[in-house]
Amino acid sequence: MPLPRLLLRADGNSRIGLGHVMRLLALTEILREEAAECMFLVREPSPELQAQLTEAGCTVLEVPVQPLAEEAAWLVRHILLATDILVLDGYSFTYGYQHTVRGAVARLVYLDDLHSFPLVADMVLNPAGGISLSHYDMRQPGARLLAGPAYAPLRAAFRQASSLPASTAAPDTVLVCLGGADPTHQTQHVAAALLALPTVVQVHAVLGSAYSGWDDLHAWAMQQPRLTLHRNLSTAELVELMRRCGAAVCSPSTVSYEYCAAGGGILLLLPVADNQHDINQYLREAGVALPYPSAPNVLTSAEAGKLAEQLRHRQRQVFDGLAPVRLRQEFRALQLPAPPFHLRPARPTDSAQLLAWTNDPTVRQHSFNPNPVPQTEHEQWFAARLTDPNSLLMVAEDAPTGRPVGLIRFQLEDNQATLSYLLDAAYRGRGLAPLLLLAGTRLALQRFSAVQQVLGLVQPNNLASVKAFQRAGFRQLAQQSDATLDALTFVWEAA
Repeated sequence: MPLPRLLLRADGNSRIGLGHVMRLLALTEILREEAAECMFLVREPSPELQAQLTEAGCTVLEVPVQPLAEEAAWLVRHILLATDILVLDGYSFTYGYQHTVRGAVARLVYLDDLHSFPLVADMVLNPAGGISLSHYDMRQPGARLLAGPAYAPLRAAFRQASSLPASTAAPDTVLVCLGGADPTHQTQHVAAALLALPTVVQVHAVLGSAYSGWDDLHAWAMQQPRLTLHRNLSTAELVELMRRCGAAVCSPSTVSYEYCAAGGGILLLLPVADNQHDINQYLREAGVALPYPSAPNVLTSAEAGKLAEQLRHRQRQVFDGLAPVRLRQEFRALQLPAPPFHLRPARPTDSAQLLAWTNDPTVRQHSFNPNPVPQTEHEQWFAARLTDPNSLLMVAEDAPTGRPVGLIRFQLEDNQATLSYLLDAAYRGRGLAPLLLLAGTRLALQRFSAVQQVLGLVQPNNLASVKAFQRAGFRQLAQQSDATLDALTFVWEAA
């Protein structure tokens, strides 16, 4: 199912930096081809920012400067449509703002790294790991939390770089990037400290157009022969530079994630804002990065090269390059309504009902084995599945009446779970199949924590099932996974 219009609200300037806007721009790059339109809503965008967003294929609407409560009401009156997906990224879009705009759009998404106030968003995206629903006060029924690097939106060049071989650069060349705006002006201090280390051969400091102290920094850098300043690098140029630097001092923000995806090495974290606490803690606990104060000991150690390789290996495990796939599937699934049924584990008393469903002529027609299943064979199979720890059978029951709606089954093998499903004839044609696929997959991933992929095999002529998998957010593989079957394969990537 294609996405409707995607509206993205964030601000960026030299005072607060461009992190919020760049994060939404990365998300837009991932979703743009699936959305009817991508429109950025920004206050007082600089000409450079407006050009960058336009070049990315987005419409830019300048939001009038006014109190936020009035802005929210203005958006409802003049901009928002009932079919829109509105994405907010910024600390000023608190509960009151969200409450005002939520009723005017189809879905509300909030990018967050503070979890400091109640939310009415349908989906919350927090790039930090180690975060759970217990950290949030979610006021929207059924709200989803997507947390960690598995869902972190990165710009296209870094997504592509994650598929390249890991960097082999030595840690004697160090990158310094504390955000494009570096609002606390720490770049010079950090560069000076690194240049004082005898093992550091070269320092590369990166800043963006929003940095306000360029003239002074440039004058100082002219006196430092081992320091190179970079400004307004393209993403491709930044990837290339990161891959030449075997060590980096970065703020625990998107730039740290970009360094890990680009090739990695010794990543030293220097927080420069309160909102970076969660990412700082997560990356250190995950064995992906080290605290900046350890730089003198780490970079002068005889084991620095070995440590860089160890960190790169772990960084590649955490940043697996599948975040875009997961984000696309979650945004597709976001459009589905809540299911009018609940799922429960299958019980021995369900045997007769399952056999009747299995031998329904329509079910047999779309099964890879069209022959009716004998009762004895079914009962043996069903009893074995109920006791198989690698099998999960769930029956969907209509919420108001308790009548059985259908069945979804998962069979675990290694790190994959293969599903099959069916609906009772009385409940077909109501759009319930994608709801069953999504609800079942969510529960299966809770049950089987080691699963990396959920697979579904569909006959090419079963168009209803093909559409159901697509609406549920599953991605169709380009090639058949089983050459012995004439089947289309759909996959859900787990976090």
